[in-house]
Amino acid sequence: MPALFRRPTQTISETVNGVDVEYTVPDDTPVIRLPFNLDTLLRRALFTLAITMTIGAIIWGTVAIGGMLTLLAPPWAAYLVAGVFDAGWAACLIAEWILRYDSKRATIPRNVGIGMLAVSMAAIITHGSLAGSWGWIVGIVGALVSAAAKGVWAIGMHTIRIRLDPKYEAYLRARQQQAGTELALALGDRDQLLATDRTVKLRLALEARRSGAETIVDQITNQQQSTPVQAVEPAADLPVDQIEPVAEPTVVHAVQAVQTGPDRPAHPDEQVTELLRRLKLGEQITKQDAADILGVPPSTAYRRLNAAKDQLRQYN
Repeated sequence: MPALFRRPTQTISETVNGVDVEYTVPDDTPVIRLPFNLDTLLRRALFTLAITMTIGAIIWGTVAIGGMLTLLAPPWAAYLVAGVFDAGWAACLIAEWILRYDSKRATIPRNVGIGMLAVSMAAIITHGSLAGSWGWIVGIVGALVSAAAKGVWAIGMHTIRIRLDPKYEAYLRARQQQAGTELALALGDRDQLLATDRTVKLRLALEARRSGAETIVDQITNQQQSTPVQAVEPAADLPVDQIEPVAEPTVVHAVQAVQTGPDRPAHPDEQVTELLRRLKLGEQITKQDAADILGVPPSTAYRRLNAAKDQLRQYN
């Protein structure tokens, strides 16, 4: 059933013999309607006409100026750029509407809109002059379309603009400034959190990559390399007294660069933890000391020692 012919109802909740029930009955409460407001209707009609005239002015200006620009540019580019002329002062109208309660700030978009309107009208008149002897008249009439749309908007803005007292205007500006400041601070906090999150992820990725590379280097360094020397056996077909004496064979092993003892930590994190423990006890550890403690090359020990000192500074 359409809402126009539907009778209003209301739901009533009651308890009947200990049971909660709900039922619907017609609602006879009189509906209070607002009286007819002619001012509101006329204001809507005024701005509807202003919007319609603005759309027409933009279309006409785009066609006129675009037709002139096609002499030097492709049609799609000419008409696209031509729409900027009238769209510019229309955008200034929107800014003037937003700042209608701030007379000082609304002055800038109002003046800029007038200047852009003058440029658009001049371009339309110039286009008309290229059409022949009567082109000036056509160009002037076409330019007046934009002027009429701008004039209707100016009248409409004049009807809704409220001149606030200086103290209330300053109060409104202060409230807007406060709201804008809070929004800017919130955006700054968001950017800082995002930057911190990206920094942490980057540091973790670099640390994981560096730890993996150091582990591979340590494994290569800790490999034992040996070069055995085999003894020369005496010739079996020679007499014993003719056998030349041969020095006792010696097995020569390459010196292992780094030996990892059973009590030395092998994982990079464990090595940093060991150095951190010794630093907390007050030991003065150099790069060579760290290399002897961990059983790693001095370059690796230097990195482990710096990491332990960084953690010690964080604890302090």
